[in-house]
Amino acid sequence: MSDKKKKNKKEESKKLSEKDELERMMLISKADEVVGEQLTIDTEGVLQTEDELKQFALGDIDDPERKYDIYYKGISKLLLKHLPEGKDYKKARDYIYEEKNTYLTRGHRIDEKGIRGADSRMGHIEDAEKILELITTWIIKKGSMVDLYSTIRDLNIQLGYGKPSHE
Repeated sequence: MSDKKKKNKKEESKKLSEKDELERMMLISKADEVVGEQLTIDTEGVLQTEDELKQFALGDIDDPERKYDIYYKGISKLLLKHLPEGKDYKKARDYIYEEKNTYLTRGHRIDEKGIRGADSRMGHIEDAEKILELITTWIIKKGSMVDLYSTIRDLNIQLGYGKPSHE
């Protein structure tokens, strides 16, 4: 290859690398200008911005009325109606409530002092819906207290929330 061709190739690659560098710097500077928005490049190579805050807010809207309905009118009402009453069954009910509350608080178990450190009524809606689904399935299948306890305990263990202290 002649020296002239080598020199031209070098100049072209230098121009390309300068162009790439300039493009990178423009992207970085544009990212600094925009707060709360994410730069994305679509499949056609077009630079776009996404409003992350709006997307985050709309994706995870907390609905207190729905949460109340699921917890009190769903979970609590069904458990009160379908778990056996009386002093003889209190300890068994408490075991089930402990597993339910551990799941709804995403792993917060009651400590030696009787403190959980989280409120199951204020947990995530999707977790409450899952527990409600487990309870309704348990009722439909006419399961025993052991079935319900085992199902929720196994789910807690599977999610890494640990075993209950009484085991």
